Amino acid sequence: MTSLENYLQDGADYQARATLMFLQRYSNIESSWNKEYRCYDAEIKVARWENCREQGYIVSLLSKKFGGGQQLNIAFFEHRNSDDICAVKWEQTSINTITIDTAVFGDVYKDKYDTSHSVGYGKAYEMAEWIAEQLTKFWNKHNTQNEN
Repeated sequence: MTSLENYLQDGADYQARATLMFLQRYSNIESSWNKEYRCYDAEIKVARWENCREQGYIVSLLSKKFGGGQQLNIAFFEHRNSDDICAVKWEQTSINTITIDTAVFGDVYKDKYDTSHSVGYGKAYEMAEWIAEQLTKFWNKHNTQNEN
């Protein structure tokens, strides 16, 4: 047995960990079901997001067109100046995990308050739903339904 405080601890804030647990419920994008191979084509990847006191996760989804294409990235974490759970969403393709040092945000996250979405303290489920919705919209926009 281990202590409750240290169980499943990977360095991310507990609100980000809770969001990730709820997000796992949406790990399959229904519209990506491939009838021929009997599996989901959409594969959401996850890694740790480390930005000083903002410790969370980044999820990435690559469109399947032509062996690559567009990639949506959403980093989520507890904001360092509030208890809100925040997310930053942008498109950037990379074969490796994108970090705060390699991210090219474009028109988002110009400063620590310029996030794409935020929810209040304890609203991890709401954040997970928003992230799942963004991933589904991205998949549907960049992959035609008749490819399955």
